[in-house]
Amino acid sequence: MNDKNFNSILLLAILATLIAVLGQQYFPKKRLLAWPNANFISYFYSSNQADGSPAAFWVSQEQNLWRCVYPEDDKSEYFACSFNFLFGTLEKAGTADLSGFTHINLKLNYTGSANKLRLYIRNFNPAYSKPDDSNSTKFHAVTLHTKDLNQEIQLNMDEFFVADWWLGQYDIPRNLSRPEFTQTVSVGIDFLEGLQPGIHDMQIEKIEFVGEWISTERWYLVILAAWMLGIFIYAITKLIQLRQQTEHDVKVINELSSNNEQLQMETDKFRRLSTVDPLTQAYNRFGIDQIVATLMIFNKEKDEHRNAPDFALMIIDIDHFKRINDRRGHDTGDRVLQTISAIISKGIRTQDFLGRWGGEEFIVIMPSTRKEFAIALAEKIRLMIYDTVFEPTNPLSVTASFGVSDKLDDEDFATTFKRADKALYEAKTQGRNCCVIAEDQLLP
Repeated sequence: MNDKNFNSILLLAILATLIAVLGQQYFPKKRLLAWPNANFISYFYSSNQADGSPAAFWVSQEQNLWRCVYPEDDKSEYFACSFNFLFGTLEKAGTADLSGFTHINLKLNYTGSANKLRLYIRNFNPAYSKPDDSNSTKFHAVTLHTKDLNQEIQLNMDEFFVADWWLGQYDIPRNLSRPEFTQTVSVGIDFLEGLQPGIHDMQIEKIEFVGEWISTERWYLVILAAWMLGIFIYAITKLIQLRQQTEHDVKVINELSSNNEQLQMETDKFRRLSTVDPLTQAYNRFGIDQIVATLMIFNKEKDEHRNAPDFALMIIDIDHFKRINDRRGHDTGDRVLQTISAIISKGIRTQDFLGRWGGEEFIVIMPSTRKEFAIALAEKIRLMIYDTVFEPTNPLSVTASFGVSDKLDDEDFATTFKRADKALYEAKTQGRNCCVIAEDQLLP
């Protein structure tokens, strides 16, 4: 795909995205006409009048007009007068998932003295509902003022609340107390307490649930997913093309670099042999000289107001090493040197450099480090050596002495080394297996 085709496709994709975003508001709504609906079972739940007839009854079922008669002499504690319909067929009531609806279009015509009535929705959930107890379905309600009726109104589903009396009666835990409409069993209309005696007529013209087939958030996620898929396909296509081109280029480059790589390996091998002690894998004296020279050049280029010295220096000498060679042999001496090198490497920092200065003597270069830190590090390594059991099959105790210094201003490496070496001599004089920090001046 050339740049011209890519730009054309990108512009079309942007245009399609704008149309999708702006057109979402014109999508048809999801609607459920709950009433009037011949597929749903309707019934009245009401108290009886003095003559035994129900208080709620149809005045004209064709016009969906029903009446509630509240008697003058009613002395019951609870007076029921409600209209209900069940979701399902005439043979068997079922449930409806109303969770995807956002509001209700409601048109009720009321005549009477009541100030308020109640629209309620009941939901079934096996966690708290029992098939043999119709009242165990969750009771959601919203209060309607009769002065707002006789015209179509819109109720948001989030206006419904779960009745406190129902929560208390069934001891519902907090995690189940929120409204839910996933298995709606029935919808009903009744009157609140304080109903005045007399006739109350209610005509139900429409109860319609309305929602989006796909929510705005999900629609935006679909658009985002489409973009991500397009980007993914484009990236895969480009990667395939790039891989094909790369395979060709790599083949040519590999052929050209093969000889150069071999030469580089040989060069690295000889460079390592020239700077690394083969027995202990620490730097040899030549390698240490190169490191020191590099540090001296680098530090000259740094800010002259730096706080730390160029480096600190630690000289380590194995105590009575000749005695080890004489009594155990040079093979044991070599293993001791290798173990000492490994212990020091483990004890120092990643930025420090370990070298074998000669024989049983090691040296550690610590860039930008003060002698106070270096002496603490030396003491740590001394204890590591002291606590190590050498030659486990024939245990051998090994100790080491340490001399520490840091480079002073305008001091060369040789002078710094002499001060550390003198401190090492002092450690030997004090009985070995100890660390001594060098004086700041080299006394004659």
